[in-house]
Amino acid sequence: MNDHELDDEPITTSVGLTLTVAPMGDLRGNLATIVGESLLAMLTVFYPQALCKKANVVITELVQNVIDNVSDPASQMRVDLRIDGDALQVQVTNKATVEQYQVVKDRVDQLTTATDPKRLFADTLRARRLQRLRGGLGLIRLVSENRFRLSATYAGEQLTMQAVFPLRGAQ
Repeated sequence: MNDHELDDEPITTSVGLTLTVAPMGDLRGNLATIVGESLLAMLTVFYPQALCKKANVVITELVQNVIDNVSDPASQMRVDLRIDGDALQVQVTNKATVEQYQVVKDRVDQLTTATDPKRLFADTLRARRLQRLRGGLGLIRLVSENRFRLSATYAGEQLTMQAVFPLRGAQ
């Protein structure tokens, strides 16, 4: 995916979408992929394919992280997507324990302070292969390959992950 495609057409359409799913314990099928692919199809009506693919990647990753780490099957997940002339922004909020938040926060801090995210990705991939571990690379790929800025906040037992891809001055 070529980020320079985003320079070809200025973004003039604003889109905001919210999806709420509850209870999380009732999920069947691959919700992350279905939501990501559905948004990809809908967003292509308004935006360049490169931006739509970025939305698909970030939604799929953040929703799958929630599904993989549900702490309370009766809880809900909220997904907010906003696109305007300045940024693609996604927030995913779900119930989490303080311990879960701290793990996420530590990982996000590691990614946001990395001076060379691509090098961090390569080193992490190599280490995981040596340990024969699978997965666990989604957030780092959002930063190193897709150039999202990540943040995590916690309030009232709710963990919110935010990913922002700037559309102006992104290069």
